Amino acid sequence: MTAVKNIERRRRMGLLLSSMCATVLTLLMAFCFTPPNQAQAAEAVPTCNPSATNGCVNGILQDASKKPIAGVELKLTGAESATTTTDANGNWAFSVGKDGSYTVTMDESVAKEHGLKAATATVKVEKNSFDAARQVVRFDKPAPAAGGSGSASGKSGGSTSGSTSSTATASSDAGGAGSNIGARFWQQLYSGVIFGLMLGLMSVGMNLVYGTTGLSSFSHGEQVTLGGLMAFVGTQILHWPLVPSAIVAIAIGGLTGWIQNEIVWAPLRRKHVGTMQQMIVTIGLSMALQYLFQFFFGGDIKGIVKSVPSSFQVGPITTDAPTLISAGIAIVTIVGVSLFLYRTRLGRATRAVSDNAALAAASGINVEQVVRIVWIISCAMAALSGVLLGVYLNGISWNTGATLLLLMFAAVTLGGLGTANGALVGSLIIGVVADMSSLVIPNDMRYASALAILIIVLLVRPQGIFGKQQRVG
Repeated sequence: MTAVKNIERRRRMGLLLSSMCATVLTLLMAFCFTPPNQAQAAEAVPTCNPSATNGCVNGILQDASKKPIAGVELKLTGAESATTTTDANGNWAFSVGKDGSYTVTMDESVAKEHGLKAATATVKVEKNSFDAARQVVRFDKPAPAAGGSGSASGKSGGSTSGSTSSTATASSDAGGAGSNIGARFWQQLYSGVIFGLMLGLMSVGMNLVYGTTGLSSFSHGEQVTLGGLMAFVGTQILHWPLVPSAIVAIAIGGLTGWIQNEIVWAPLRRKHVGTMQQMIVTIGLSMALQYLFQFFFGGDIKGIVKSVPSSFQVGPITTDAPTLISAGIAIVTIVGVSLFLYRTRLGRATRAVSDNAALAAASGINVEQVVRIVWIISCAMAALSGVLLGVYLNGISWNTGATLLLLMFAAVTLGGLGTANGALVGSLIIGVVADMSSLVIPNDMRYASALAILIIVLLVRPQGIFGKQQRVG
């Protein structure tokens, strides 16, 4: 009996192993012999983040009064196809893996019901790398005269992982390669000036810190990211209006500047730690803050505002109200800082410390108090630039500031280390050169041209445009 049971047990085990082998073999054959010409379809996703392998076609569906339209079916056709439905806030997104033209279509009756001017919009995703491919589709614009039944406009920011960087108006299918070079020239010049102003807000504060302490802070970019993320928390999590959210974000930025100085930099200065060692501390602080941002906010791009602003023409330039308001705020802030430095007693003390800290201390100036105020102003300006950049680029990411850090250093060095006005001029030059160079070179290489200008200028004038050849004392 025992022998019979063992034989039966072995037979059952053999049948089980045979069925398992047959299942594995079937799966392998199905995987290996899938037709190679079967293209992967586009994917409807809640939120889309451009990367090295995918681009994004996304938008917010709103009616004529800017109220979100939920539950509308949208179809994507072109190089790939997919279908999605707008969420409660009107958001929708497709992740695409191929270059080409994509058309987004809704039902004609839905467009008429909500007063939309088009039920179809076409955009182009044509990049050597998808890192910067994010097309915002709108249905509130009339159809172009030729080449499609709708239009699409938006901003494509460089790698922020968004990144981020400069913006450009995305043309419709009819306006790609055949666009007028003169219109493109003025549009890119305008975008470069706007981006230069945003960069100037960051760089002026960084240069003030360098001028008063001699420290090149690699964590300054994270102050930019912090401002944008705090504005996101205010508008999207706490549901505050944008202006109070921005004010709170700026206040938090200034508070972190004060905390940094009191906990880290002031003790290091009292212990006479060299600026090189302090700079290494800023690198570690930068990495720690980046990972904290990614841990708490994730790796996707966070939109500070949900609505898509209406664009309008100013001569050959296409722009929108938030862009002009952001530029105006940047200009007013920079002018205010200049007046503070040149017209107030504390500002003159700041310039004296920047010129010669030892002589300023001998003159009765409280150097530590000046440095403390500079840290607060610098981090508050960085937070403000993060808010404006997040509105301008339609989102902020955990590493937005880190991607702009090299450009900040380039602007500061080009304008002259330790000079606030030099940082502004350097930022404008970097911004304009970066955006204008995309007229003749690939968009992904535009920052290389800006850094090439930096190298050329430093070869001719090593101290920068406004820098001094030597410091007194």
